[in-house]
Amino acid sequence: MRVTNNTFPDTLLGHLQRVTKEMNTLNEQVATGQRISKVSEDSASANRILDMQEEKARISQYSKNASRAQNINNTTISQLQNFIQISDRVSELATLADGLSGEDGMKAYAEEVDELIEHAMQSANAKFNGEYIFAGVDTGNQPFQVLEMEDDDGNVFSRDLAAGTVTMTAPDGSSHTLDLATNAVTALDSSGSSVTPTLSADDLAFPDSGKILSVEYTGAESGSEFHLSETGTISPYTDGSTNEEFATFINRMIELRDAMETGEPDAVSGTLRTELEDSEDSLIFALSRQGSVQMRIEFDLSLNEQRFTDLEENISAEADVDIAQTVVKLTQVQNAYQASLKSAGQVLDQSLLDYL
Repeated sequence: MRVTNNTFPDTLLGHLQRVTKEMNTLNEQVATGQRISKVSEDSASANRILDMQEEKARISQYSKNASRAQNINNTTISQLQNFIQISDRVSELATLADGLSGEDGMKAYAEEVDELIEHAMQSANAKFNGEYIFAGVDTGNQPFQVLEMEDDDGNVFSRDLAAGTVTMTAPDGSSHTLDLATNAVTALDSSGSSVTPTLSADDLAFPDSGKILSVEYTGAESGSEFHLSETGTISPYTDGSTNEEFATFINRMIELRDAMETGEPDAVSGTLRTELEDSEDSLIFALSRQGSVQMRIEFDLSLNEQRFTDLEENISAEADVDIAQTVVKLTQVQNAYQASLKSAGQVLDQSLLDYL
């Protein structure tokens, strides 16, 4: 067989190119810690890694959803606890007022109940990150509206459900409506006669402070839901029927205050005390329900955290290299490369004349 002068150099060059490519690959693996830099290097592993990375991104979003739901639920629980504390004190005052003799004592209790009504309204219209927590999906609008209020001068203002209108009730019981949309005004003089004043609509607007006479819930029937997993959702908000119970509780407090203001020993009826107890039961039930929501959120957070950790470990097993093993292999390849160069140098220095 005839062997040309180029056979050995060509074979040597191909060998050195293969060794150089392997060294470059090992160097890159040591530098990055990654076994795969291109999909073509291991398409099966690369596809598995991409799938797991997509799942990690979804789980990360679920965890963010759960954290937000948890914060909303914590605020909800805090306000419900405030409600229950208010209810406890109101029930105590209702019991103390039973058979109490002395108008001054009854009116002192009435003043305290009035303060508790204000506190209850603050909790009912509480916000989280600028959104009303008891409004359902309608988080941008105040859910508990004062329908009637008495100002410091004894004037009674009432608000109907039509947006943009305010109704003033005269001492004789007649009703006069102010339409803020059209700026039409109606007022009463000292004798109760209707007059047209030279006032703007804003001058006759609903008062900002005074004694609350009635309250109504105007929020939505349900709140937004958050995805905590592929198939699981949860709402950290109380529903509309529960929120209506809050309004009922506040109105019962108003009824208690008004009864106490009469100063009569038997003004606080047994029926009213029973209704207040029913309201507290509703509040406790609502708190219990939010406690269950909290447990569910914490459970899903824990599951997501564990799954996220498992995915990271699986991705690492697919993509990461054993640095120590790779460094040893790189050293071996480098030594083989140096040996090949040395051997080639010795062989290429010889010619056929050396064997003649």
